[in-house]
Amino acid sequence: PPAAAAPRPTGPVKWGEIEGRVLLTGTPPQAPSAPTTATVASVCGDQAEDRSLVVGGEGALAHAVVSLQDGAGLAEPETPAPQPVLDQKQCHYEPPALAAKAGGELLLRNSDPLVHNVRAQSATNRSVFNVAMPLEGMTLRRPLPAEPGTVQVRCDVHPWMRAVVRTFNHPYFTTTTPDGRFRMRVPEGAHTLVFWHDRLPEASRTVTVRAGETVQVDQTWGVEALRQAGSGK
Repeated sequence: PPAAAAPRPTGPVKWGEIEGRVLLTGTPPQAPSAPTTATVASVCGDQAEDRSLVVGGEGALAHAVVSLQDGAGLAEPETPAPQPVLDQKQCHYEPPALAAKAGGELLLRNSDPLVHNVRAQSATNRSVFNVAMPLEGMTLRRPLPAEPGTVQVRCDVHPWMRAVVRTFNHPYFTTTTPDGRFRMRVPEGAHTLVFWHDRLPEASRTVTVRAGETVQVDQTWGVEALRQAGSGK
């Protein structure tokens, strides 16, 4: 269970930054793919590739979630987090992983000229929402669970479509870019930085951030740590 929130600091807040890179060493397995059908191939392609693991040059790991373990006790950031958006594009969820505020809204978008549905479940298989999105350009807003955790997203019409949403009871979270990089502005002080990916074990680093300075924190996993998609909590 999440730790109880510490009292929020009083007085002016001094800020620093944490930046880093998340990497996967070794040769990643070839992404499995599934054949589509002739009726959707013009949009989806002939084969639909699993995108639960996206590794770029130099082992850069995209879509890893980076957060502060102690974020609930901190002052609110100067700039609020952007609206989380989950798009349905060429028969894939984009992005395949994202981070959001627990109890906040998730914006769903269908960019395909196809019927999709978005079925979201908690880590305990409790239904979060299940909505049909039959029209290209359609958008819907749906609330996320108030309890922080992991939400798995599927499309029953196209079973290879999957995504994961990691939710938090604070605003100190981000995801890595295609080159595996992240950057987070945080209050000065000691923090525990948590690295999470749906197919890898959680890792953490303790770091001290001084006002006006940037601390470099990297995380590396080996391919031997990989597990099946959807098994992360």
